[in-house]
Formats: sequence, structure tokens, C-alpha cells
Amino acid sequence: MKAKKILVTLGLTLAISATVFAAKETTWQYNQYTTIDMSSAKVSYDRGMTILTFETVEKAGDTTDYCTYVYNVDDQTIQLKEMVTKTKKSKYKSSFYPESIKDGNNVIKARARMANDVLEKVQQKQKG
Repeated sequence: MKAKKILVTLGLTLAISATVFAAKETTWQYNQYTTIDMSSAKVSYDRGMTILTFETVEKAGDTTDYCTYVYNVDDQTIQLKEMVTKTKKSKYKSSFYPESIKDGNNVIKARARMANDVLEKVQQKQKG
């Protein structure tokens, strides 16, 4: 009976460990504020353009933003397609137009660097 309990406990421990490991594989802690869902990162092609879409969770203080980014590699634009902001008292949704990386402010340029880093990870994974 003890052996059976030990085996069941060991099996459950392994199952939980595998689940935690799998979750870590799909999320990337980009910086102290931003976690990227790498399972959401997809490269597509639209009219000959390379497009990367990906989702993040960005936390600062009591605010959490759930963001969907669209990075047009060829046009060199980044768009915050959707941002759902949650605070203790409210929840609201925003969206923004694509912004030129070349002409963008420091926030746009930082988002573009993040998108480039995500693209690099996606391409490395595709290569094997």
C-alpha cells in the first residue's frame, strides 16, 4: 500500500513539474515589467510583407496591460493593435495605429526592439 502511494505521489509530482516546465517554455520574461506569450508569436505574410503578431502582459504598480502587437518587418512599423488595461477599479480597451519605427519616439523604438527580439526567437525555433 505504501509503495502504491509513493508511486502515485511521484507520478503527480512529475506531471506537475512537466506542466510548469511547459508553461515556462511558452512565456518569456522580457524585462521586469513585460512577459511575452511566445505561443502567441506568429509570423505571417500579407501582400509580400512579413508580419509578426504577439501578445504580452505588462505590469506596472496596480495596472496590468494585456497587449497585442503587430510588427511589419518590411514597412518597419509597429502597432499596439489592442491593449486591455485592468486596474483595481476599472477595465478598458485601447488600440493604436501603426507607427513608423524610424520616426517614432523612444517608446516606439523600444517596442520595435522587443518585436525584433521576439522575431529572432521565433526564427530560431523554426530553424530547429
